[in-house]
Amino acid sequence: MTEIKIEKTIHLTAPKSHVWEFLTKADLIAKWFNAPSKDLAPGEEFELAERDSGEVLCWGKVLEMSPTDFMAWDFTVGPANGHMSRVEWHLADAQSGTTLTLRHTGLPQTADGFGLILALDKGWHGFLNTLYEASVPKDYTATITTPATAEAAQNAILNEMHLWWSDRVELEENGFTIRFNKSHVRFEFEASCASENQLVWRCTDANMIIENVDDTTEWHNSRLIWDITPTPTGSEVSLTHEGLNEKMECLDVCTRGWELYFENSLKSHLSGETPTPQTH
Repeated sequence: MTEIKIEKTIHLTAPKSHVWEFLTKADLIAKWFNAPSKDLAPGEEFELAERDSGEVLCWGKVLEMSPTDFMAWDFTVGPANGHMSRVEWHLADAQSGTTLTLRHTGLPQTADGFGLILALDKGWHGFLNTLYEASVPKDYTATITTPATAEAAQNAILNEMHLWWSDRVELEENGFTIRFNKSHVRFEFEASCASENQLVWRCTDANMIIENVDDTTEWHNSRLIWDITPTPTGSEVSLTHEGLNEKMECLDVCTRGWELYFENSLKSHLSGETPTPQTH
């Protein structure tokens, strides 16, 4: 009789290195699966506990590990009564993301064991769906609250960048170029916006010189989406940098840049305090 096994494949928008973290790091595994007490490592045993109760539901040992490509476990769950099976994780590059395949073999092939296979099949289906959602790279987004009106906030974002972002801004009819020392980025204004209180800018040229970041053009084709909402006491301004996520090597540096210029400098400027733009 042909062995009954479980095999499931999902396609993720994240690179292999990012997905691998979700398969091996304890805090990230807990976002989609039962929670291990430590990161997974070759040759080491592990226990996976239910997140709320702390009850250990499954356990095993990492048999093989080839970072970002392959991992194999010796694996069992409570209802298996000690029967050990094999779980394999296969990762492959796919366009701008990852194809992840789970292969679960060595399962009990008896009539009674088929009920366990059905339960495991359903469980893996749910866990992989959660992994799909949890591992999607999260774009930078933040919101500031200011006493400025929505009109004043929009004017500051469009026409006063030199006061809160960089003092080297070259405005054009349909966009602008902004410079930071030897780096520069050019944005083009997009006409299609969800509302009159939204601004959308697409990066059409980038040369971001950042230490330990090889690709100076990472920002190219990313977008800045500004949403400005009137409030009874002023306005809320939200910025999403679409594309600034784990796929970019500059994520940490660029996030800190937005914390400085958007979350602090622009907020100060709109609040009548002293902003901190890049000066040359």
